Amino acid sequence: MKKFLPLLVVLLIIPLSVKAVSITSSPLTGITRVEKPITYHITVTNDKGDPDRFILTVFGPHLEWANLQRYYFHLEPHESREISLNFYPDEEGDYKYEVKVSSRENPENEDSVFITLKVNPLIDPNIEDFSVDLVGNELRVNLKVTSRKAREMGIDFRIKDSEKKEVKVLSVTREVEGEREISETIPVGDLLSGSYSIEVMLIDSGVSRKANFYIPPIHNVVTSKKVVSNPLMKEVTITIRNEGNVVDDYSLEENLPANQYVTPLHNPTFQYLESGNVVFEWKFTGLQVGEAIEIKYRVEYWKNLLGWVIMTSAILGLIGLGVTKIRRPNIRKKYIRKKDGHLIVLEVNGSLTRELRNVLVKDRVSPLGKVIPEFEGPKPIVRESEVGTELIWRLGNLKPRSEIYLTYKIRPLIEAQLKMPRAYLTYRTDDRKVRVFSKQIVLE
Repeated sequence: MKKFLPLLVVLLIIPLSVKAVSITSSPLTGITRVEKPITYHITVTNDKGDPDRFILTVFGPHLEWANLQRYYFHLEPHESREISLNFYPDEEGDYKYEVKVSSRENPENEDSVFITLKVNPLIDPNIEDFSVDLVGNELRVNLKVTSRKAREMGIDFRIKDSEKKEVKVLSVTREVEGEREISETIPVGDLLSGSYSIEVMLIDSGVSRKANFYIPPIHNVVTSKKVVSNPLMKEVTITIRNEGNVVDDYSLEENLPANQYVTPLHNPTFQYLESGNVVFEWKFTGLQVGEAIEIKYRVEYWKNLLGWVIMTSAILGLIGLGVTKIRRPNIRKKYIRKKDGHLIVLEVNGSLTRELRNVLVKDRVSPLGKVIPEFEGPKPIVRESEVGTELIWRLGNLKPRSEIYLTYKIRPLIEAQLKMPRAYLTYRTDDRKVRVFSKQIVLE
């Protein structure tokens, strides 16, 4: 008998230690402010193998804030139920509540959980919601302002860069009573690429909210040309301006006939002969945002006139030779405006009498235009990068008098004129590689 006595005691204790019902809360500690509701999610589980009816009771101060003090419900075996316990506080302070659940059939089957509620003072006026969205070159700011009484409210929007330096300020005045949704648009196209923060503040109340945003890089170096000429000379001024939002590198090429007397007033980085033209190339590194650089050169006609008499026979001979020789191939670039963008057409004309070897055509689209992958005719190789999109057609050998049309579509990303760079084709002769350029076009 003594052997079975400990076992009997254990068997009697085990059922007593098993809970018939359990209760949990999420959260256990809640934080809100005066007149702002808060919800606790109370979960009750019937841990018995039999159905039962239960009562949930809330104990603590200011029970008038709670949406329920008692709640009756039924649970099947091992069934759980989530009950929303809402508080609507109207006085600041720290409060503690006991939430108890017990069986109506067996009141000794019960469980409880303690929750705490911290109520902060009422902020009036206040900013309830605040969000920002960067759309193109504009920062769209949305906020909800609350005020218990009607008042004229001054609102400041302050933008700072990553070094906490204030770069833009917008101040507005709005009449607020109750709740009011306020939306403002701030132009940020003049800001450099990088990380920024915006703080919105209710003037005279000290209430503020902050948000971060990022301006992506835009590469946009544009050129313009001015020509002043007379019978003796022509002076060309090319202005290069960085209208993007990042420091950029840029190269400029000018192809001029080799038989002209050209005097660069700004020394080029490179100067070489290509396909009967003299190519002047200027390279610039670290072109600052908004920086403008002028390049000038002169074409002096008088030197040609001086040698006209001497060279007349040679020129006539060259003209005759040029007629009989192989006509140089060319490439033309044009566009057709479409509803969903622009169709770019490259017209490639081969030589008059000879076959061209290893013909390659290249074109480039700036980051301000997006290439639509819809091609008619030969499909190019498409390479995308931060400085734009490059399209490459490998045409192989081109027979005499050949005409090939290469097309692609682009959609401009900005509402403005979009200057397209020149396309070019290259081919191999016996001893060198020849490059032929098209003209630039401007998409309207």
